[in-house]
Amino acid sequence: MMERTNAIQQPTEVLLHEIDLENTVRELLDDTQIYFDYNIVNIGSKTEVPQIKLDLITINKEHNHKFLFHSCTGSNKINILEAMIDYINEYKKRQETYAIEWMNVKLTEEMQTSWFRGNDIFDILNKFFYNKEKSQFKIFKIKLMPSA
Repeated sequence: MMERTNAIQQPTEVLLHEIDLENTVRELLDDTQIYFDYNIVNIGSKTEVPQIKLDLITINKEHNHKFLFHSCTGSNKINILEAMIDYINEYKKRQETYAIEWMNVKLTEEMQTSWFRGNDIFDILNKFFYNKEKSQFKIFKIKLMPSA
């Protein structure tokens, strides 16, 4: 059985470095409300060493919904956070911007517009529907925005 360590067992230097990297991610995303969702993946596999997955979630204060910004997987939080920082520094250069007009059919009849960056429409839809019941949302339009 794998022995699990938690933060209190980590050297202080490691924890401080992780905090610094998380703060760098926050700074790079300006005033965006974000949540770092860490999970251990492939635990049941006897052949693979468990990996840590970071789902970086954005939270829109205006309509109070959560969306996936990006996911990274690796063997430790420092490597994952460094990969996330690299992604943030490069994503505007290589991804398209999309606007989605949508409505939560169970909560409101008010249409919302959310902005996403992604490789294609499928990438955008995965980010939009991350951890959501698809039948609860109605999408009216997905528009590829012109490059600036």
